[in-house]
Amino acid sequence: MSLGDTSTSANVREALARETQSAARCLYFARRADIEGRSDVAATLRAIAEGETSHAFGHLEFLEEAGDPLGGAGDTKGNLDSAVAEAEANAEAYLAYAAAARQDKQADIADWFEAVAAAEQAHVAVLKKVRRGMDSAR
Repeated sequence: MSLGDTSTSANVREALARETQSAARCLYFARRADIEGRSDVAATLRAIAEGETSHAFGHLEFLEEAGDPLGGAGDTKGNLDSAVAEAEANAEAYLAYAAAARQDKQADIADWFEAVAAAEQAHVAVLKKVRRGMDSAR
């Protein structure tokens, strides 16, 4: 299947972003509900987050079938390469966000973005190590 540069391609990508954001928000809200002693609400929010994640997986499958890099590469090695590229891009983006936050005199947010950039760089290192391990195992 080819999505090319179509409105459907843009819509699938947007839908993926929406579902992943919704899942993260529900998990965040569930954690807050737990803190407030509302385990019943937390359980409901976690169940909804799981549903949102399933929707996101469906969107990723369409992107994968279409050969969109966001959908991965179909096999574990290719998916690891895709994850490395994404984590590297994320680290760069977070450093740019941090610089902008510093320019806006938002030091706390800049510090947070820099911490997330460091975490993304750590993800890159771990993913590359796992990928090298796959190469040497064969």
